[in-house]
Amino acid sequence: MKNRKSFSLANSPIGTAIISLLVTASIASIPAQAAAPRLTSPPAKNSQKCLLASNLSENIPLTPLTKRIKKRPTEVQLFQLDNTPLGDRTPFLMVHGLRGEYCPGFRWQKLAEHFTKNEDFKARYKIYMVRYSSLDRIAFNLQSYKDVFNRLYNMGKQKPITVMALSMGGNLAYEAMTDKDIDNKTQRLITLGTPFHGSPLFAKEWLTYSLYKRFSWPWTRVEHNLTYNFYFNDNKQLRQDLSWDNVDGAIPDVGRFRSHLPLGPRGVLTVGDTINERLIKVNEAPIDKRKLITYSGYMTNEYLASREKRILESAFLYPYFVLFTSFPAHFGREHAALGLINHDMCCVPSTKEVVKKAGEPYIYVLNDGIAPVTSAIFLPKEVAREYYLARESDIEKLKDKIDVGQARVFRDVDHLTFIGSEPKTKAVSALRSPLKDQLNPNEPSREMFDWILSDVLHNDEVTGRLAKGADTSPAPTAAQTPATLEATK
Repeated sequence: MKNRKSFSLANSPIGTAIISLLVTASIASIPAQAAAPRLTSPPAKNSQKCLLASNLSENIPLTPLTKRIKKRPTEVQLFQLDNTPLGDRTPFLMVHGLRGEYCPGFRWQKLAEHFTKNEDFKARYKIYMVRYSSLDRIAFNLQSYKDVFNRLYNMGKQKPITVMALSMGGNLAYEAMTDKDIDNKTQRLITLGTPFHGSPLFAKEWLTYSLYKRFSWPWTRVEHNLTYNFYFNDNKQLRQDLSWDNVDGAIPDVGRFRSHLPLGPRGVLTVGDTINERLIKVNEAPIDKRKLITYSGYMTNEYLASREKRILESAFLYPYFVLFTSFPAHFGREHAALGLINHDMCCVPSTKEVVKKAGEPYIYVLNDGIAPVTSAIFLPKEVAREYYLARESDIEKLKDKIDVGQARVFRDVDHLTFIGSEPKTKAVSALRSPLKDQLNPNEPSREMFDWILSDVLHNDEVTGRLAKGADTSPAPTAAQTPATLEATK
C-alpha cells in the first residue's frame, strides 16, 4: 500500500480528511525545521567494543529530518539520529504512531531536539528510531520489530533499552513485551496517548449506533455516517487491532438498528461482535506493568458541565464550534479534527447499569480525540469497572489504584500535543505552559517536553510509587538537573 492520496481528503465534501488525520496523520505534519542539529557525544574510548559499536552505527541510516519517505516499508527499519558512536551510552528507541513512517523525522523532531539539548540525556542515551508500516496490522510488524529490538540490544552491550512510543506505536512495543525475552530486555516503556484498551472510535457498529441515537437531522446523520464508513473501510487494521476491549463493561447489547434514510446509520450492535478479544489476550499477558510510564490527555468540552449548563452552552457556542472546529476540520486541520472527534466520542452510549453507576450518561468525555483516559493510562479491569471517568473530579479517585509505574493525565491536551504539534485554529486551547498533572497535582507544573524528559532522566526515582504507595515527593525539576532543560519553541 502506497502513501495514497485517498488519505489526504481535504477536498472531500463530507470532510473525510478529519478521520484519516486524527491518529497522528501526516497531512499537516510538523513543519520541517532547518536541519535539526545532530546529537554529539563524548569521544568513544579506544577499545575493541567501541570500535565495533562505531562500525555498527555506520551501517544504520540517519533519520530523515527534512524529507518524507514515500515508499511503504515491508519490514521494521532502524534509524539513528546521528552517526556518533554509541560508546557506553544506552540506546533510546522511539516508535512512531499511525502514518508517522511517511513524515520527516517520523514526527519526533521537536521532542528529539529537546532531549539532545540536555547534557544528562546526551551522556546517557543515544536516540534510535524505528519505521514500520502502520497501515498494516500489528501482527505484520511484530516479529520484525523484535528482530530490530534484539539487534539494538546487542549493539548496546546488552543493556536494557528504554522505549518511547506514540499512540499505536505503544501497542506494538507493548505487545512485543508479551514475549518474555523482549520484556527482560526492556528497561521501561514510555507511552504517549497509547490506546491500551483500544478506543470506542474504532468500534464501528458502536460508533454508528451512537450517530443513530445522537443526531436527528437527516443530513447530519448521513454525513457523519458516510465519513466514518469511508474511514473504516480504508483503515480496517485499526478496527481489527484497536477496537474497544470492553474493559469497563460499557458496550451495550442493542441488536439491530436502522435509519430510515438510505445512507443513514444502520447495523447490528452486540457485545460479542464488538468486543476486541485479541486485545484482551494481549492485556492478560503476565507483564510487570511497573515498567510502564503512561501519558494521557483530554480536551475540555461542554460535556464536562452539568446537563442544564451543557444545553445552554451548546446552543450558545455552536456557531463558534462550527467556525473554529467543524469547518477547519473539513479542511484537514489536525487539531480541529481531533476536537470534532472528541465530541463524537463523548456521546458514545453505554449500558443502563454503567450510566447508573457513573451518575452520568456519557463516560468517555475525558479523551484526547483518539484514546479515552481509561485506555491511555492502562487502567486495570477491576478499576475500570468501578471508577468511570465521566467528570474531571473522577480522576483524583484513581490516585492509589494505578498499576503502572507512573501515569500522568493532562488537561487541554489532545493526541498530538505530546509531540509538540501546535494548534492551527482556535478550536483547541493553546498549550498551557506550565501544565499540571491532574493525577499527581502535588508535583510542580512543567511544559510537556519537560515532563517527559524529567520522567526519562529520573524514572528510577518515581517508578512504582503509584502502585506501591511509596514516597510521593516530586521528581527533580528541570532547574535541578545538571543542565538546564530548554523548552522547544
